[in-house]
Amino acid sequence: MCGILLRVSKAQYAEVSCIPNLSAVNEKNFPHQKWETNDKSIINHFTNQGSKVKSLSKQQIYKLNNLDNLRLLNSQLSKIKNNVKISANEKTNKITEVQSKINEITKEDQDEIKKNDFDELIYKTSNRGPNYLNYTKFKHDGSYFQLFSAILSLRQPFTKQPIFKDEFVLQFNGELYNSECMDSNDTQFIIECLHSNLKDTSDRKSAILKTLNSLNGEWAIILIDLVNDKIYFARDAIGCRSLCYDITDDGLYISSNSTLGFFECSNSAYEYDLKSGEMNVVQLLNLPEPTFEQVDNEQVIMNELRQRLSHSTKIRYESIHPLTCSENESKLAVLFSGGLDCTIIARLLCESISEGNKDSSIDLLSVGFENPRTKELPTSSPDRKLAIKSWFHLCKLFPHLKINLVEIDVDYSSWLIHKSRVRELMFPCNTEMDLSIAIAFYFASSILPDLTVQKKLNEYNVDWEIFEQNQRKYIDITTKYVSSAKVLFSGLGADELFAGYSRHEGIFNILGDSNYEELAQSLNYDIQIIHVRNLGRDDRVINCWGKELRYPYLDEDFIKWVISAIPPQLKLKYIKVNDKKGIEKLQFTRKYILRELAKDLGMDWISNELKRAIQFGAKSAKLEIGQNKSKGTDSL
Repeated sequence: MCGILLRVSKAQYAEVSCIPNLSAVNEKNFPHQKWETNDKSIINHFTNQGSKVKSLSKQQIYKLNNLDNLRLLNSQLSKIKNNVKISANEKTNKITEVQSKINEITKEDQDEIKKNDFDELIYKTSNRGPNYLNYTKFKHDGSYFQLFSAILSLRQPFTKQPIFKDEFVLQFNGELYNSECMDSNDTQFIIECLHSNLKDTSDRKSAILKTLNSLNGEWAIILIDLVNDKIYFARDAIGCRSLCYDITDDGLYISSNSTLGFFECSNSAYEYDLKSGEMNVVQLLNLPEPTFEQVDNEQVIMNELRQRLSHSTKIRYESIHPLTCSENESKLAVLFSGGLDCTIIARLLCESISEGNKDSSIDLLSVGFENPRTKELPTSSPDRKLAIKSWFHLCKLFPHLKINLVEIDVDYSSWLIHKSRVRELMFPCNTEMDLSIAIAFYFASSILPDLTVQKKLNEYNVDWEIFEQNQRKYIDITTKYVSSAKVLFSGLGADELFAGYSRHEGIFNILGDSNYEELAQSLNYDIQIIHVRNLGRDDRVINCWGKELRYPYLDEDFIKWVISAIPPQLKLKYIKVNDKKGIEKLQFTRKYILRELAKDLGMDWISNELKRAIQFGAKSAKLEIGQNKSKGTDSL
C-alpha cells in the first residue's frame, strides 16, 4: 500500500517546509531532485504530525462533567413535550427554559473543516505508508511537478516510488492479484506491463488504457506522460482505493487523502492535458447483464460460490509477502462484527491459513462505543455480543489456530477527541451517517492501547451454553493490546451483491416475480456507486493508521460471476404468508444463498442473523444527548 500525492503548477515550486535538503539525481536519464528516508525516527516525526488530534476544549470537559445533569434535563424536556395538561404557552415557556440549560452544557464552537496546505497533505499522506517516504520534484516543459509517496511494504522485492521509465513517472497505491505478479512487486509489474504494451502501439494513450484495464486488484494510480504532456490518474473499476483531486488557479492536485475543495474520483480513468487544462474521463467498469435463468440445483451454484469466494479471499492472503512475525503477533485481521458477511470471510481465511503456516494467528477486530445518551457500555453493543459468539465458534472449528478477539472499547471522551480528525479524513463525505460509520472503522483499525484488549480462548472442550454463563473462566485477557496486523479484511460488498438491505425488500411492493428485474438493476447500481458511498471514505479513515483494507467480495471477477451466474431469486427469496388478520404478505430472506453457504460451512449459528448496519451494531450513531431526532442524511 502507498499514500500518493502530486502537485503540478505553471508557477515556480511552492515552498515545502517539512522536507529537508534535496539531492540532485539523474535516473533513467531524467534529472530531478529528491529526498527519501526509511529511518524510523524521521518517519515517526512525519506520522506524528499527520495524526495529531486536538485536546478536549474547556466546553467539552464541562459537558463530560455534566452528563448526568444533561440526561436529567433531556428527560425533563421529553416529559414537557408530552404533557397534554398544560397550555401551549406554558409548554413553550418551559421548553425554552430547559432547552437553554441544555444548550449551556452542550454548546461547542462549530468545528469547521479547514483546507490543508501542501505540507499538511504530506504529513497526512505519510500516515498511510510507515516504511518509506519520498519527495521528488522536477520541471518539465514549463510545468513544475512535486510528488510525495509513503509506502507500506507488503510486496517483495521492495520497490521505491516514484518510478521513471519510458518517459513516464509512476505512483501506485494498492495491491494487484494478476497471476503474473503474485510472487513479485506489483508496482514494478505495472511499469513493465506498460513498457510491453508500448511495443505493440505507438499510441501512448492506448497503451496506458490497455495497461489499466489489465490490472486485477484494489488500486489507485498516478501516471505522468512526459511525451504528450498528459497526467493520467485512476481508481480500480470498483473504486476500492481512495483518490481525490482539485484543479485550482495554482494547478492540479491529486491525493490519496482529501481536504476542503477536493473532489472524490469516480471508479474511472482521468486524462488531464497539461497544456490546455482539459480533462477527459474514461469509464473502467463494465458490468455484465444479470441472469434470470432458473437454477435446478442450488447446491451446484453454492459449491461454485464457495470455491470462487475462497479463491478471492486466498489470493488476498497469499499476496502478503512479509509474513514473518514474532510468536505473539498477528499477520492479518478482520473487521469483525460477528455477522454473516465478515464471519464467512474469517472462516475462509482460517481455511487458507490452515493450508500453510498453522502457527499463524489472526485478529478479529470488534469495536463498541459508550453511549452517554443511553448509558450503554461498549460491552453491551449488539455487535460485541455477536462477535464473541462467532469468535468462540470459529475457535472451536479451528482449534489449532490462534484466533484472537480484539475488543476496542471507545469511551465518549475518546470519541470527542478524535471526531475532528475523522471528519477531516472522511471529507468530502459529510453527513451524520458518514461520521457514525467512519468513526467506527477508524477506531476498529486503531492502534490505541488504552482502548484495546485481546482475548484468547483457553478451553476448547467447553460448549457455548457453558461458556456464555462464565466467559472469564475460559479466556485469557491481555490489556493494552496493539494489533500488529497491517492487512485488514472486510466483508463489504456482500449486501450490494446479494441483496442485504431493507430497501431491496421495498422493491417488492407488488406481489409478483417481475420485481426481480428491478432488484437486479438496483444491485448493479449499488456496485456502480459503492466507491462514492463507502469505499473512499472507509479507505481514508482506516489507512491513516498505516493499515490496508482488502475486500474479497469486491473482487472484480467475483462480482461479474455473481451477477452473471446467480439469479436474483437466490439472493432475495420470499414466500407468501398470511398475517394475523389473514392478509397475504411477503416474508423475505435477504442474502439467501450466502446464508445457505454459511450452513454449508458449518456455521448454522450465523445463518439466520439479521443485517445490522455497523453504526447501530457498534452503537456509534447518535452519541450526543439531544441528538435522537437527527437523521443520518443530515449534514454535519
